Amino acid sequence: MCVNIKEYPITKIKIIDKMSEKLDIRTLSINPENPRTASEFMEGKLIESILVFPKMLEVRPIVVNKENTVLGGNMRLAMLQKIMDMDDDEIEDYMFNQKKYRLMPNEEKERLRDYWSKFKEEPVVPIRRAEDFTDDEEHEFLIKDNLHYGEDDVDVLKHNFDRESISDFTGSVAWNLYDYDDKMNDKELDLTKKFPEHFKCGYVECQMTNAEFEALCKVFAEYLEAHDGNGDGFLSYLLS
Repeated sequence: MCVNIKEYPITKIKIIDKMSEKLDIRTLSINPENPRTASEFMEGKLIESILVFPKMLEVRPIVVNKENTVLGGNMRLAMLQKIMDMDDDEIEDYMFNQKKYRLMPNEEKERLRDYWSKFKEEPVVPIRRAEDFTDDEEHEFLIKDNLHYGEDDVDVLKHNFDRESISDFTGSVAWNLYDYDDKMNDKELDLTKKFPEHFKCGYVECQMTNAEFEALCKVFAEYLEAHDGNGDGFLSYLLS
């Protein structure tokens, strides 16, 4: 194991890099305080993602504390545990859902299937230790590791990524990533926004549609004409 120790004189904090350490996933424990959850569908997408891109496990180590309880990567560990219980056919079914796998040459598919067959025999993954975290820091890490601070740039996604791949990677495609054509004649659409109108008479106030408001205005105009411009009694007239 290669250990690289760096000391920063200002903070006097030692950063211990143990990127090359690997552990059997059966020795790791999912953190019961992990606040992250996922639907059955999104769990399936994560399983697919892990299966077709195992290299990512090498560069995104699971973060554990001194008791080998996971601080970062709980969902990955949970999905790896599920993969351990799958047979080869089930694993391939998951991979086939991904466009990346379907377009692979047969020899590459075979290497991937062989990788997971060997993984189930020796399920080791890279880990990074956070042994010096206090209890409060472990809780802070659990929250911050699950945050998505930024927002997706729609233009960048449109011009640089395949839409089907985005769906494979994330489980969904935002509506604004679609370019709508002109099959529908927008010129004939009434795009006028219609806001509800409010009618108030004394202490009585009600909300109505534009059409209802226009009809009421017409009746009120007729009432005014019949009563020499005096609107007194209009509400009683409506309710009678």
